[in-house]
Amino acid sequence: MRLLILAGFLFICTLAFSIPLANNSASEEPTQTVDSLQQGMIFLKKLTSQQGKWYFNNPEFKRSIKGLIHFLEDEQVDTVLFKISKYKTDSLLIFRRWQDVADTLSIPGFVPSGQINEKMKQLDREIRDQNPLEKIPVPEHLLVGLEKKVPFLPKEKSQILVDRGLFILPDSLKNLSFKKDTLKPGSKKYLHYQQLDSLRIKLIEQARVKYNDSLLRHYIDSVSTTYRNTALTHFSDSLQNQLYVSLKMQNKQLVKSWNDSLVTSMNDSIRHLLPLLEKRAYKYPQDVWLHNLTNDSTRVRLRNGENYSTRMFIKNEQADSLGIKVENLGRNSMKILIDDGVTFTRFKQQQKRDIQFKNFTPDEKLVKVAKRYNVITPWNLGGNSTFGFTQTSLNNWKKGGNSSLSLLAVLKGFANYSNEKLKWENSAELRNGWMRINEEDEETKLQKNDDKLELISRLGISAFKKWYYSGEVDFETQFFNGYNYPDTDNPISAFMAPAKTLIKIGLDYKPNKDFSLFLSPLTSKTVFVRDTALIDQTKFGVSADKRRFWEPGFNADLKFKKTIYTDIVWETKYKMFFNYRNPFNKFDINWENLVSMKLNDYINMNFMLHLIYDDNVTFPTDKLDANGKTIYEPRWQVKELITIGFAYNINRRIYKRQKVN
Repeated sequence: MRLLILAGFLFICTLAFSIPLANNSASEEPTQTVDSLQQGMIFLKKLTSQQGKWYFNNPEFKRSIKGLIHFLEDEQVDTVLFKISKYKTDSLLIFRRWQDVADTLSIPGFVPSGQINEKMKQLDREIRDQNPLEKIPVPEHLLVGLEKKVPFLPKEKSQILVDRGLFILPDSLKNLSFKKDTLKPGSKKYLHYQQLDSLRIKLIEQARVKYNDSLLRHYIDSVSTTYRNTALTHFSDSLQNQLYVSLKMQNKQLVKSWNDSLVTSMNDSIRHLLPLLEKRAYKYPQDVWLHNLTNDSTRVRLRNGENYSTRMFIKNEQADSLGIKVENLGRNSMKILIDDGVTFTRFKQQQKRDIQFKNFTPDEKLVKVAKRYNVITPWNLGGNSTFGFTQTSLNNWKKGGNSSLSLLAVLKGFANYSNEKLKWENSAELRNGWMRINEEDEETKLQKNDDKLELISRLGISAFKKWYYSGEVDFETQFFNGYNYPDTDNPISAFMAPAKTLIKIGLDYKPNKDFSLFLSPLTSKTVFVRDTALIDQTKFGVSADKRRFWEPGFNADLKFKKTIYTDIVWETKYKMFFNYRNPFNKFDINWENLVSMKLNDYINMNFMLHLIYDDNVTFPTDKLDANGKTIYEPRWQVKELITIGFAYNINRRIYKRQKVN
C-alpha cells in the first residue's frame, strides 16, 4: 500500500512538471518525459531536505520517498562493488588538509594564540628589564646642531620670565623704575636705585641663561629618549617576530604530524569496514516469484555465494504435472532442472506376447551371510555450556555495600577426527561475563569481568608409539571493548585489538585422552591490533608506527584432566613460549586451572584460576625514568572466578560405513 501511494505521488509530481511542456512537438516527447522525471526528482529532493518549512505528516512516508529517489539515482550494486574493489587498493582513500584541523587544542605541545601573545609580552618585558633606557648609547650625530632647533629666549625678551612668574625678583628690586622716576637725577638716592636696577637686569639675564640651558637639556633628553624607545622597540619587535614565527612553525609541524597519523588511522578504519559492507552487499538476496499455469507460486531467493534450491510443479493445459528443481547460481541467475526419473511416454499399439513364469522354489538350507560393511566412528562432536549468575540486593543495610548482579556464560565445543594414523582436533571456547553495580554513575553500572574467544585446530600424524607429528593454529581475541573502570571513555582493548595467533609445528605426546604434551620448536607468534586510532598498540608490544609484530620461538602446551572424586574434575592447561631472539628474558606463560563440581544433572559449581605473564603486555609503575616519564613493566595477570549455574553437556559420535574388502 505504501509503495502504491509513493508511486502515485511521484506520478502526480511528474505530471505537474509535464503539463507546461505539452505544447512541444511530438518528436521531442521522450526527451521531455525524461527531463520532467528529473525535475520531479529534484522537486522531491528539495522538499525532503528542507528544514522548518514543509513537514511530512508521516516520517515513514518521507523516508520511503528518499529511498525511492536513491534507488533511481544510484548505480547497480554490482557496479558499485566493482568500483570499490578497483579503488580501495589506493594508498590513500581519504585525506584532510592540515589547515582544516579544528581541534588543535587537543594536540600535545600545540601553543594556542593566547599563549603565543602572552609569551611575546613576557619576552618584551624581559628585554626592557635587561636593557634600561639610560644605558642605551645615542649616536652623536643626533645631538649635533641642536642649538639651532631650540627656541631660545632672546635677551630683549628676558622680562617675560618675570612677567610669567618663571623668575621671582626680591622685593627690593621690584618697581625700581617708578621709584627712580620720582628722584632727581644725580642725587644719592637716584644713584642707589640706579645700582639696584643694574643688579635687577643682571639677575634677570642670569635667569634667562639658565632658562635657555634648561631648554637645551630638555630637548637633548627628548631626542635621546625618543631614539632609545624607538631602538628598544625595534629590537624587541624583531625578537618577538622570531619567537612568533618559531612557534607558528612548531604548531604547523605538530598539526601536520597529528593530521597525518589521523589520516592513516582513518584510512585503516575504512579499509577494515569496507570488506564487511562488501560482504553484506555481495550476499544481499533478491527474491523472484515463479508461477505455473494454475497460478501456484514459489519464491526463489537468489544470492551470491550460497547453495540454495527449491522445487515446484509446472503444468500444462491437461493439468499434467512435471516436477522441476530451481537452483540458485547467483543474485542474477538461476538454473532450472527437471527431476530425475521423469519419462515421457506416448500411447501406441503393441503386439501381445504370452509369457510363462516358472514356479520359484526357495532353498531350504541356511546360507551364511558374508559381512560386507564395518561401522566406524571417526568423528566425535561435543561440548558443554555453563550459565552462572550471582545477585545481591541491599536496602537500608547499615553496614554498607551496593546491590549487584553478575552473569557469566561459557560455551565450549569440539570436533575431533581420529583413525589409526591421523588425529585432527578442533576446539572453540567462548567466554563472556558482565557485572552490574547499583552506582550513581550510569556509565559504570555495567562492567565486563570476563571476555574470551579462542579457536584451536591441531592436526597430527602418527610418528612412533604415542607420539604424533603435529601442527597447530591457535587464535585468541575478545568480543567487546575493555576499559580500566571507572574510566569508560578510553578503551584499552577491543575485538581484534589485540588478536594473538600462534602457528606451531612439533611433536605431540598423547598416551591417553586425558593427557597431552605438545612440544613445538618451530613456533610463530603474531600479535595484531586492528584499530590503532582507538587502542594504544604499544601496551601490547607493538611499535607506535605499526599494527602488528611477529616473533619466533619455542612453545610447550600441557593439557591434563583428572577425576579427583566422584563428580569432581580438575582440568589444567599450561602454555609456555620462549622468544628465540631473547630466550632468557622474553617468555610468555598462560596457565589455566578449572575445578568443576557436579551438584546435579543441570547445576555445576566451577572454580577457575587463570594466571598470565606476557613480557609484551606492560603496566604503569610508580617509577620514573631520567626524562620524568612513567616506567612500564610486565606483571603477572591473575583472574579468579567462582560460579554456580546451569550446565549442559553434548557428546555425539558420527557413524560411518566402511566396506570390507
